[in-house]
Amino acid sequence: MGYFLFVSVPGISYMRVLTISREYGAGGGELAWKLADSLGWELLGRELLHEAANIQHVPDAELERLDEQAVTMSDRFRMHPPHQQYLLGLTEAVQRAAEQGNVILVGRGAVHLLAGVEQCLHIRLVAPKAWRVARMVQREGWTTEQGLARCTETDRARVQFHRFFFGEGSDQPAQYDLVINASLMPMENIIKVIKEIVNSHSVSTHVNRVSKPVLTMSRELGAGDKGFAPPLAEQLGLEVIDREILEEQARRLDISMTDLEKIDEKPASLFQRFRPGSVHYRYIETLKQLMQEQAERGNVLIVGRGGFRFLKDISSAFHVRLVAAMPVRIRRVMEYHWVREGVARKLILNSDTQRRSFCQDYFGVDWTSPLEYHMTVNSGRLGSSAIDVVASAAMHHWARPISDA
Repeated sequence: MGYFLFVSVPGISYMRVLTISREYGAGGGELAWKLADSLGWELLGRELLHEAANIQHVPDAELERLDEQAVTMSDRFRMHPPHQQYLLGLTEAVQRAAEQGNVILVGRGAVHLLAGVEQCLHIRLVAPKAWRVARMVQREGWTTEQGLARCTETDRARVQFHRFFFGEGSDQPAQYDLVINASLMPMENIIKVIKEIVNSHSVSTHVNRVSKPVLTMSRELGAGDKGFAPPLAEQLGLEVIDREILEEQARRLDISMTDLEKIDEKPASLFQRFRPGSVHYRYIETLKQLMQEQAERGNVLIVGRGGFRFLKDISSAFHVRLVAAMPVRIRRVMEYHWVREGVARKLILNSDTQRRSFCQDYFGVDWTSPLEYHMTVNSGRLGSSAIDVVASAAMHHWARPISDA
């Protein structure tokens, strides 16, 4: 069936800078190179080090030694710590590049050094370690052991680097505009989506999409909620499935909505989950059945309730998670629920705890991990444009040749 996709990204127009953070082996370098070639933009990665060295008047080799590495104890206590020169030089080099515009900055904490700077799009590429190892083995001709050692060591060094310079939580999804799982989204689709954002104009793309598209949307409280799903579904021609699941569950379980809401997306003990006949056991089995029925029907946007796990093996399903920084979430909850800041914060923390425990208890997964989704979208940073970004990514996913199309 043919569809026309109109993507407009008015909230982030005149994009002039891309920063790309990446797990080792996830394809960040390839993405940066292909985007730079396609957009005609300048690409800066290790070049930033040379500029930083010039700014600080230190040998390249001195800063090269510190590049995206953990800071040693001996360096920390030197009279003139080299990592301070590294960060000062790098900060100025990154800011100069951003002022110049039409540039792609790879790694080196550029996302943090340009925090709050307008006209920047911050992207992070992730993928499961096994996938990254296999990719590097094929690309570099290494043994699996060599690839695993390289990925493990580089990941460790980069995490320590970011935490030392930019604090705990510096690699969390809310620090970025988009976190993309490269193992689930093909490189060509990632490039198309990012180019549509950068170009900042309506894009009409005629595609033959799969016959039964499904989109699952997980969300933090205050990151999407009721204002996000309806316009997204309308743009994609989907039906929103939210409380409708609950109503059908209540009917099949023969319990009241009030009783069902007490356990909906709530944690449960091992005994409650696996004791045949218990309401928790029946709840999850019925939910699984309903999810599969919705996927079979297709043309649906399923909100929450573990849809990303129940339908993880459905090739026509596109899985998205919405996040936002805590101040944004608090403000939105205050406005929507008409509550004070302290109450809003408590509601958010309780919701996060319950949803995290629900996914851990029933599926054994980390609800917050971007590896569970095709894309994690920061609706706080992108605003209403996040709807268009998700629509674009989903349509490109559904345009792929899929066996059950």
